Amino acid sequence: MSDQPARVSLREITEFMDAVRAHRTAAFNTGQPRPDAALLAWKSSILDRIADQTADVETRAVADEARAELAALRSTVENGGDF
Repeated sequence: MSDQPARVSLREITEFMDAVRAHRTAAFNTGQPRPDAALLAWKSSILDRIADQTADVETRAVADEARAELAALRSTVENGGDF
């Protein structure tokens, strides 16, 4: 069994972008934009797996930012915040 994470596929990126568009459309139609923890987790997962396959500092920084964004949202929710 390999310790390597699954490579990110074009299909997964396409599915993720479709989900983001659907989320934004719903937020626009309701007038209530709000972060979506599931989408942020998916984004973080994709970016982490891309970063794991490179030594590029900027790529790793983007993945770190996505993890921090997800952690901040989860912390807000756990502390009774409105998201």
